[in-house]
Amino acid sequence: MTFTITRIDTADLPRVTALAERIWPECFAGIIDADRIPHMVAEIYAPDTLRADVEQRGHVYWLAQVDGEDAGYVSGFTDGDRLWLKKLYTLDSMRGRGLGKALMQTVRTHFTGAKTLSLYVYSLNAPAIAFYQSRGFTVEAKVPVQMGPYRFEDYIMNLDLRQSLTKSDKG
Repeated sequence: MTFTITRIDTADLPRVTALAERIWPECFAGIIDADRIPHMVAEIYAPDTLRADVEQRGHVYWLAQVDGEDAGYVSGFTDGDRLWLKKLYTLDSMRGRGLGKALMQTVRTHFTGAKTLSLYVYSLNAPAIAFYQSRGFTVEAKVPVQMGPYRFEDYIMNLDLRQSLTKSDKG
């Protein structure tokens, strides 16, 4: 498997939306009601929302391609000394092959000087939580989230970037 990760600009954001429309039903099957997923994707990945992420909120997006086909994406931004991993998703067929780790490392490499890498993850998404814990993240808090008409709880998870060698650097 050969993959490349490329920083994208606003012209390529529709590719992120298209991937989200494929990935979310896979990723959240059995976790979020299937009838809710298209509405959530439509809200989170609306072109205006993604464009505002980049132009107004300082988010940077990358796309991963495997053998020339879009296979995952990640975004990140900084807030003070905290680096936020905002979105990290890969196609189900790519999981367990190192692509998620490479996407996370791309964000870490781009944004230097942060003391903490943080993210939100749906509290019922056990596979994602296990992935982040395997990378050295710990749960900071459980917080309520309102997305349109949907209420749920997320965990805020953190990784201390000041450690000289963390689990996420070991492979």
